[in-house]
Amino acid sequence: MSRNRDLPTDAAVAAWPPSTGGYRSFNVPGLLLRKGTRKATWELRFEGRKAARSIIGEFPAMPVKLAVEKATEMRQRAKKGEPIDGPKDGEETIATSWPLYKARLIDEGCSPKTLLAYGHAYDRLSEAVKNRPLIDLLNDRVIMADEQVRIRKRLSNHKRGGQNAAAQSAVFVSALFGFMRERRPLLVGDPVSACQTTVPKRKDLSRLEINEMPAWYAQVRKLKNPIVQEALLFTLLTGIRRGSLESLRWSDLDLKRRCIRVRVAKGDKPFDLILSRPMLRCLWRVRRAGRLLFREAARTWVFPGEVGHLTGNSLTKYPGIVANHGLRRTYASIANNVVGDDIVGKFLNHSGKGVTATYIYDSFLGKMMAAAQHDISKLIVKWLGSPPGLA
Repeated sequence: MSRNRDLPTDAAVAAWPPSTGGYRSFNVPGLLLRKGTRKATWELRFEGRKAARSIIGEFPAMPVKLAVEKATEMRQRAKKGEPIDGPKDGEETIATSWPLYKARLIDEGCSPKTLLAYGHAYDRLSEAVKNRPLIDLLNDRVIMADEQVRIRKRLSNHKRGGQNAAAQSAVFVSALFGFMRERRPLLVGDPVSACQTTVPKRKDLSRLEINEMPAWYAQVRKLKNPIVQEALLFTLLTGIRRGSLESLRWSDLDLKRRCIRVRVAKGDKPFDLILSRPMLRCLWRVRRAGRLLFREAARTWVFPGEVGHLTGNSLTKYPGIVANHGLRRTYASIANNVVGDDIVGKFLNHSGKGVTATYIYDSFLGKMMAAAQHDISKLIVKWLGSPPGLA
């Protein structure tokens, strides 16, 4: 009689009462089912000189037959001196590959935001896809295409209907395969070739139109907190990201060279933000307001707040007032009326192409960039209605 025929059925195991000592009737030495009142956990113990134990899953998500097969395989690996938790050669999965890829990204100094985004993309994948051998995903590209459909269906009530989340998960899988291909050259091809990996540009992204700018500025000036007022205006004048805005310190301001060092930037590549006259006047006003409202925090932070520095989230809580990335889009749109895309990209620090310290007022190029920033600010002030004190 085969070993599987002697196994208790899943239905029988489900009916067993909780047991602190666990159940061992599975014909595999060391395999134990610990059953409590809320969950039941499969555990495999190894006796001898190198005693160890490993949690291999939970019942009923892992049924009896699968637990026995996995435990048997792990014991065979231990007998051969192989790692008990690692996949066999050629049986690597997304689940076993992601920790290796994550470790590589950390070693290479990958941005924490990128790691977080990849982590979310990994979590969205179903357990079935995470645990399929990588070679299966290559041989059947429909697996990932169907996975995208599943993600979009699950997030259909969310913003953009899960389209962006599905695309991000496909991009993550493609990047992980690129890493694993270095270890397994036989993994030739792209498992997401049948997937959508780009998302059409949204038409509902907020930004200010020219005719909306005077009313926007009037609303901003009605806000009670003058630091919030100046933070919103400074964002419009510079196109700075909210994370960078939060991190600005007075110690990084260089009035002689008319720039401020932005140390928290996308891609972890600090850059110098060229300051026009309207920007400097904005900083002068916020310094005065900061000293009155948050004296200690204002010694360090350009935009101080109750937690030390002002947070980007606090700028989005005012109904009808465009903030943060909406103002960044507005700046980019206005700047394109003054200079070319390449210069705008440098001002916005796209892909780490921000202006470096050697440019500003130290060379002809630096003077040209400063003049361009001045012209952009001049146009913004004009379209705001040329309020007194801004220019």
